[in-house]
Amino acid sequence: MKKYIVAAACVAISSASAFAADLPTRAPLPAPIALFTWTGFYLGGELGWIQTDPRYTTGALLLGTPFAVTSGTSRDGVTYGALAGYNYQAGNLVLGVEGDFAGWTVGTIHYTAITGDFLTAHSKWGGSIRGRLGYAVDHALFYVTGGAAFVSNETSIPTTGISVGGDGTRAGWTVGGGIDYAFTNNWFTGIEYRYSQYENKTFTYPIPILNLGLIGFKQELNTNQVTARIGYKF
Repeated sequence: MKKYIVAAACVAISSASAFAADLPTRAPLPAPIALFTWTGFYLGGELGWIQTDPRYTTGALLLGTPFAVTSGTSRDGVTYGALAGYNYQAGNLVLGVEGDFAGWTVGTIHYTAITGDFLTAHSKWGGSIRGRLGYAVDHALFYVTGGAAFVSNETSIPTTGISVGGDGTRAGWTVGGGIDYAFTNNWFTGIEYRYSQYENKTFTYPIPILNLGLIGFKQELNTNQVTARIGYKF
């Protein structure tokens, strides 16, 4: 009797094993999809168009007669430089900070109506430190930006070699906006527009006018720029 029971058990186990082998295998779970985020540090470069517009007005007049200055037109040029920053994304909202430093190939000339001299205003470089507020749509980031701006601007008289306003750095403010697009998880490109305005500077014309005295000037300076950007996000 025991032999029959053992034999029946072996048959049952064999049948169960064969039935289990015929069952379809369970497919493996798909790997989780990594969602893109703008959070992280980044480095990059920029290249584009810039327009400077320095304007002169007569300030204090020292022992002399009124002195007229006619302003020239604004000058277009090229801006090129480097940028670095950090973004933090929460949902679709992106907060960040960015700094940039760029060389400029622009300048503009103004004519003094009495002496016949030329006043040349030459902007050599500029930079900024800005906050950014953006809205992310997948790999696209739309943003506005604003903060402090800096510029190196020199005013001189080419015919005499005299530097009228010195070669100093001036502070100001800048605002703008743009769009960045990440074409991989690390690389992005974009385009940005900014308007910048810098603090006014006053200086004295170094040569007495008709032996009557020295002339005080005030220079106002603002810029417009459109730049293409490319960067790497860590």
